[in-house]
Amino acid sequence: MTEKSATDTRHYKFEQIKAKELARGASEDEASRIAAETVDKVLAQEAADK
Repeated sequence: MTEKSATDTRHYKFEQIKAKELARGASEDEASRIAAETVDKVLAQEAADK
């Protein structure tokens, strides 16, 4: 996996999490904060599941 591909995947997951938080009713800042805290955990869990 290239560095650009890894970055794109991380950014994609970040945006997915952020969108879910916005849909839940979080503010833009709150959704960004939660997504930033969560994205690495999600990617690590997905890697462990493979």
